[in-house]
Amino acid sequence: MSTRSRILFPLIFLTISMIAPSILIAQDDEAAAQSDTYDQAREILEDAAAALIAIPGFTADVTLSGEGSAIIQETLPSMSARFTTGTHPEFGPVIHMIGELRPTTKAPPESFDIVYSADRYIWADHAKQTINIRPPSVSARLRPTVYSYLLLADLISDNPFQKELNTAEDLTLEDQQSVGNALCNVVLITRAKPKAGARATGAHTKERWFIGTEDNLPRRVEQITDSSMINASLIMELKSLSIQDVPVPDLDVFRPESYKVSDNTRRVKPTKPDQDQPFNKPVRETNPQPTQPAQPITPSDPPAPNYSFTDINGATISRTTQTGRITVLYFFGSWSIPSNKATPLVSTLATDFAGQPTVPVDTYAIAIRESDPSALKANHQTNAYAQQLAINPPDSLMHIFQVRVFPTIIVIDDTSRIIYKEHLNKDLDAQALIDGAKSAINEALAESAQTP
Repeated sequence: MSTRSRILFPLIFLTISMIAPSILIAQDDEAAAQSDTYDQAREILEDAAAALIAIPGFTADVTLSGEGSAIIQETLPSMSARFTTGTHPEFGPVIHMIGELRPTTKAPPESFDIVYSADRYIWADHAKQTINIRPPSVSARLRPTVYSYLLLADLISDNPFQKELNTAEDLTLEDQQSVGNALCNVVLITRAKPKAGARATGAHTKERWFIGTEDNLPRRVEQITDSSMINASLIMELKSLSIQDVPVPDLDVFRPESYKVSDNTRRVKPTKPDQDQPFNKPVRETNPQPTQPAQPITPSDPPAPNYSFTDINGATISRTTQTGRITVLYFFGSWSIPSNKATPLVSTLATDFAGQPTVPVDTYAIAIRESDPSALKANHQTNAYAQQLAINPPDSLMHIFQVRVFPTIIVIDDTSRIIYKEHLNKDLDAQALIDGAKSAINEALAESAQTP
């Protein structure tokens, strides 16, 4: 060995001896940091699960959107809906959604009114005037399209986020972000790959949850598919979230009396009698007693369905927001000549009942199938109409109120009962239509004043 080698080898050995502990310490610090963020992320999801179990329910405005490469952009869905959770006395914990879905960017909108629970799917088929009730095992092709995009279904399970935690390969706590007005902790879940022979639990490889820092409730979820073939995300966002004990009617689909019910969850098997029963011929009475005339049934005001729409100022109007207020819904179209006669009268009605000292009266003009919304807005402003305006809400709003003729006026009292519903016809002109609504409002105000 040369003199130079005899000098270099000890120096190299000494250098390695000094550097190696530093590398090991750095690796240990990184592992400890990763462990801390994993534990913190898990704790956030566990706190969110506890918060969901503790509250009676909540309502929110929900949107669904998609992001992805240009090749699949046109196949991504979009949705806007009213989202409600709570405990139904018959169905248990449920999610009720009512709104509109576009399965792809070029597909026509589909209105929906659906309920999801642990043991049944319920949805309204307005075209067939049927309420469908199906078990969770029903084939996907027999369910409405919207069920494929119910990203928040596990929020009503007995153990929320348990499935996510069980399938997580890693949890990462990311920087806080705001969703709407809520500051959120952000947890990224990297899903474990299914074992050989096991069935995958979903196509997406990652989930990102945005959990409110103040109430521990979810505000946004992103389902991320990141593969060599597809890169896309489905994003569901909750806004205007309000914790409350949701009324029972808001936890079910609206069921018009004319709709039939198709229920496949309870198939009753025919039973055979233990033995043949003898036939006894009925004996006619010789002196039958006169029957009492049937007493007429006093009709009761039906509860308003769980409606929701947005006005031109971006405010959400729903059964929940209008509780404690009298609400007038005026369904019309600027293309309808009868509506053009009624609209100024509705404006007068709105002015007459503005500023009520006891119960507020809100009047909404809901324009349907408008081809030029900007022209309608301008006309509304030019004429200084007093009613608040909403344009082209989801068709589901017409369906749940069974509006088929324009104009139609519906009055809902401060206890969410429909106390007046009429449309223009040969026996009811525009002035009579408005007079009937005014009479119903006055009765509701008088009844409210008498209620202690």
